[in-house]
Amino acid sequence: MPSQHRYPAAIYRTDPGLRNRAKVAVRQVDSDLNSHIVAFLRWLVHDTDALPPRPSRPIPPLEPGHQAP
Repeated sequence: MPSQHRYPAAIYRTDPGLRNRAKVAVRQVDSDLNSHIVAFLRWLVHDTDALPPRPSRPIPPLEPGHQAP
């Protein structure tokens, strides 16, 4: 079955703790990881001057073994 996505997947690897905290953070600003990564990349290459939003407070490390939904 052919892919239903317009672009092929890109793989970004990060430590699971950071990824889980990022999932919590993007939910707090009504977003998702993909949208935030794309927005950051657009900022990085100077397509925009606006960084994606982030929560007003830091996201503390999650308890060991706990995953963000």
